[in-house]
Amino acid sequence: MKTSKRTGLKAVLAATAAMLLATPAFADKAKPVIGFTVYDMSSFIAWGKQGAEAITKANNGTLLWQSAHNDVNAQISQIQQFINQKVDVIIIAAVNSATLGPQIEQATKAGIPVIATNLTISGPEAAKLVSYVGPNDIGAGEQEAQAVVDALKGKGNVVVMQGPVGQSGAIDRTKGIQNILAKNPNIKLIAMQPANWERTQAYKLMQDWLSRYGGQIDGLISENDDMAIGAIQALKEKGLAGKMPVAGVDAIKDGLRAIRSGDMIETNLQNGALELGMAVQVAVDHVQGKPVPKEAMLQMPGITKVDVDKFYDQLFDHSDKFIEGLPELIKRNMASGQYANE
Repeated sequence: MKTSKRTGLKAVLAATAAMLLATPAFADKAKPVIGFTVYDMSSFIAWGKQGAEAITKANNGTLLWQSAHNDVNAQISQIQQFINQKVDVIIIAAVNSATLGPQIEQATKAGIPVIATNLTISGPEAAKLVSYVGPNDIGAGEQEAQAVVDALKGKGNVVVMQGPVGQSGAIDRTKGIQNILAKNPNIKLIAMQPANWERTQAYKLMQDWLSRYGGQIDGLISENDDMAIGAIQALKEKGLAGKMPVAGVDAIKDGLRAIRSGDMIETNLQNGALELGMAVQVAVDHVQGKPVPKEAMLQMPGITKVDVDKFYDQLFDHSDKFIEGLPELIKRNMASGQYANE
């Protein structure tokens, strides 16, 4: 009889423990739990994750990180998982800027604040966001397009590689590029197509364009560096790398190396560690009842061969030192409103 009671008690305790593990409740705001879902693990996001981890650690928090691998349904499931876990705050770098309304609504009703980063959220649900932390993508598109236009002296044929359809980064960078092309009628756009931020897709797309248009292409405007690097590989195979201007966005390590070698003429610094780290700090501050900006817009500085070594040294030769100083840098930037200050 005693054995039976003990067995029953053990079963109840085990069931209770399992239930608690299945649906944790995080109540210690001094040690916030942050659910962070990103569209994919691109080079930019991988660097951004280091920043997010550093800021989480500096705030004694816990980071629950998920990548949707460019699958909208996977991201929806990840957000639902965060809601079920009752995290303190959710940060989203969206696969698609227009598809997460119901999930944002559900999180808000559950008392879980939501922050968007890197890519904006469109539609009425955007008003429910605590904050947006991200880049001026229209400005970046304008800067990279102008660099190619200047290199071609205002005359020639260009192709444009876009990010994923429906993502605000691609939409806004395309707007910026079109703004510049509209002011330069002697620059002809002969092809524009998504390569979804990916090197392999960009490599194949550039191969196709080179086969289709032959020597008609005078310049490439790529909406991120990863696609530019993929396209440059296709150009190398034809002996064309460095012979036509290529510009990108993000200033990832390989992008800066391509500028050093002359394969690219310009990129625009979107510092992933700074940006995603700042999103985490905004999330923590909000959870702890501190005021946060409704929008923290980061202006991207253009980088050319003139100043590439300075940025490469800061971001990659001494990246550990940069990450170490990131918590204080972000606090200073948030206090001054100069969010992209390096």
